[in-house]
Amino acid sequence: MQEVRYEKPLACVQFETELEAFLEGESRPFVSAHARACEFCGSVLADLEQLCAAARALPLEEPSPAVWASLHARLEREGIQRERTTGWTWLRRLHVWPHPAPLGALASVVLVGVFILMASSTSRISPPRTEGRYGPPPTSVASLLGANQAADLTRAIQDLESAYQLNSKNLAPDVKASYDKGLDSLNESIRESLASLQQEPDNALAHEYLMDAYSRKAEVLSSALESGGR
Repeated sequence: MQEVRYEKPLACVQFETELEAFLEGESRPFVSAHARACEFCGSVLADLEQLCAAARALPLEEPSPAVWASLHARLEREGIQRERTTGWTWLRRLHVWPHPAPLGALASVVLVGVFILMASSTSRISPPRTEGRYGPPPTSVASLLGANQAADLTRAIQDLESAYQLNSKNLAPDVKASYDKGLDSLNESIRESLASLQQEPDNALAHEYLMDAYSRKAEVLSSALESGGR
């Protein structure tokens, strides 16, 4: 039996081509005219306009800092957004504090440490232990990095966390709650990555997730410190 193919009218093709621009507010008279003449396209346009109206009626909510940090990290990882200058943006933002050099040095230690984490794909990892809000215990990555490097990394993160605790009182309660929630989520990601690497030390994806979680955590902490200093 011969297959019957439906050829879409050229007017409908043009309608689809211009539809997105029309919905974004551009003047496209053809879209309105064709929607009145074509029952199917008119129905599509009516449904889309109804959805747009409903979306505009929704309240706007600011995404948490963790969401922004995650998005930034993903864009950089996919090569969509990449800084050409030396260092990451969260390092450059530390200049707003009265003592930028110590905080910048701490952030640099974190940056170096997470890249060493990624590179050490054949090392063994100590089992993760129960911990509080502000991160894994110092021995969690000791066998992955080596005792000295692990101590430097965890001390740097802990110092950033201490600075956050001291300055978080300057944050609005809802903002602080948002940062705390983001840190809790990142610490959970760190725990899960460490657990995966405990089972599979050569798991490159788990190493990538661990590095990403540490760098995002530093991003969130530095963002919170900047917000608290304003």
